[in-house]
Amino acid sequence: MFPSFKSKRFFLAALVSCALLVEFAIFYYFLILVPKRPPIKPPKEYLMEVQKDKIPRFAYSDEDFDELKKAFHREEEFLSRKIAYERKLPFGEKKLSASLIKESAELLLQTLQEVKTEKELNRLITKRFTIYQAAGEKGDGQVLFTGYYSPIYEGSSKKHGPFKYPLYSKAKDLKLANLGEFTPAFEGERIVYRIDPSKGEIVPYWSREDIVKGKVLEGQNLEFVYLKDRIDRFCLMIEGSGKITLEDGRTFWARYSATNGRPYTSLGRLLSKEGKLPEDKLSMRSIREYFQRHPEEMDQYLNQNERFIFFAKDGKKKGAIGAAGAELTPQRSIAIDAKVFPLGALAYIEYPEPETKREGEAMGIEKRARFVFCQDTGGVIKGPGRADIYFGEGKKALAKARHLKGEGKLYFLIKKSN
Repeated sequence: MFPSFKSKRFFLAALVSCALLVEFAIFYYFLILVPKRPPIKPPKEYLMEVQKDKIPRFAYSDEDFDELKKAFHREEEFLSRKIAYERKLPFGEKKLSASLIKESAELLLQTLQEVKTEKELNRLITKRFTIYQAAGEKGDGQVLFTGYYSPIYEGSSKKHGPFKYPLYSKAKDLKLANLGEFTPAFEGERIVYRIDPSKGEIVPYWSREDIVKGKVLEGQNLEFVYLKDRIDRFCLMIEGSGKITLEDGRTFWARYSATNGRPYTSLGRLLSKEGKLPEDKLSMRSIREYFQRHPEEMDQYLNQNERFIFFAKDGKKKGAIGAAGAELTPQRSIAIDAKVFPLGALAYIEYPEPETKREGEAMGIEKRARFVFCQDTGGVIKGPGRADIYFGEGKKALAKARHLKGEGKLYFLIKKSN
């Protein structure tokens, strides 16, 4: 059949060579000949000092001092700990001492107590502070604001009836490694892994499908509460924490403990990409309604998001806890990228807040401005162009968080040196 090939060995060698040539051709075509869409270039600087004639007019209300004081007191322990270890915090391309971050917040609180009008407030801020603006993703000063909240779900300490979707405590075989300890070039980069006993090798930790469908964690007594709905559990993993109400009326917080380190995939984008839901109608409500109509598709889509969150049960503290370890204050706490901006820092935001009806529907957008503290981080809050506002817990907070998505501005106030 192949007269030109004198032996099987020669034939196999030729076949492998052809395969390599084809593979190289495909590689060359897609990586060299086919032009790729260039990624968005990051801004030259993450923070821009605001010149005097460009400084925004800072809004003031009677509630500012009391709410900010509460938020600051919750943050003090975090900053004091950083100060004790003489730590510096990221501030754009530079770093600032934690003591300066703390002193800046204290000075603003003092200033708010002194003034009686917005005019006086703005005069003293200009005199006492240097103002910086987040550059945004494109360097134009526009920051995308979204919102988040703490959900409240019904749960049971035992699996029965509709309560069959467990939350898990962190598994003992889940390990975390700081790659910077191996190679300085990877400082700050971490991997989540487990050790495969059959190979004795490090491997990626189990995916969501492994845990939910494959039940690889069963029998380890990691389940500490059961929810009624798979989507509730999915949402709780996105929000990072939530309040659980048990059948006997007792409540506790399920707080973020660890992640499996797998990539996050947006459920809404998957449904939109496959034509299941129009992109401009994506919301958690529309996603829930879709799966109520098509429950047989739920696991197929949920498991495409490989990320899985482990929780810890907390019955002591009353509210949601941010990445800095402080209890979050509704509408005064925001999540930022802690690699770019300092946790614990005082900030000022201008953003488009949705006005909502009692039923949770949006009825318009109103421009808002307020002083806040950077007290949290988020899996999708990356770079100088994103910020997430915490709205509290329950349905009212959900309505605000669900509809907030718009561009605004993020400023930082840093005490001037004498």
